[in-house]
Amino acid sequence: MAHVVEGIILAAGLSSRMGRPKLLIEIDGASMLVRVLRAALASRLSRVILVTGQSCEMQEDELAQFVQCPRLLRIVNPNPALGMASSLKAGMSALLSDASGVMVILADQPRLTSRVVDRLIEVFHGNPDKIVAPAVRGRRTTPVIFPAQLFPLLLEETGDVGGRNVVNNNPDKVVQICMDLWYDDTDVDTPDDLQRFLPETTNE
Repeated sequence: MAHVVEGIILAAGLSSRMGRPKLLIEIDGASMLVRVLRAALASRLSRVILVTGQSCEMQEDELAQFVQCPRLLRIVNPNPALGMASSLKAGMSALLSDASGVMVILADQPRLTSRVVDRLIEVFHGNPDKIVAPAVRGRRTTPVIFPAQLFPLLLEETGDVGGRNVVNNNPDKVVQICMDLWYDDTDVDTPDDLQRFLPETTNE
């Protein structure tokens, strides 16, 4: 049986700790937003649901290259100040009725690759009732696939969490995949994070 796994990219954050729209910061020739979108769309995800905040001209320019992509659906979260959970709920409202699982993807992990996404999907196909998560250096990280039976719990999340409580409260359902050799899961939230991640960008 084929299992339909859709992805939700949470990209509506206010970037308050960065002090500027962090997803538009260029890394290796492409913005963080574009890098994560490319990885998701190059993967075996059935569809990619991108949840953004209110649009700005620069963001629209970044997304223009994806307008014709039939596997991409964009949703605007009108209240991103309510936290990550509000974006997750907005994205889940668009899931297909036959979705077996949803992968929750953070837009500020610019080293995410389609290989990482596909490996998680492969494991989920063999464990369709489990939460599937990558681990780097013994630490669980994101993106994470949640099975359909846990969707109601995801919809109960509030504040600035994207499913973390569901993972923590269901340890018996978690399958953790070691990806030490595959995945740099660094997230970029602050100017210090950016300096550590890519020192040459700090003189912009």
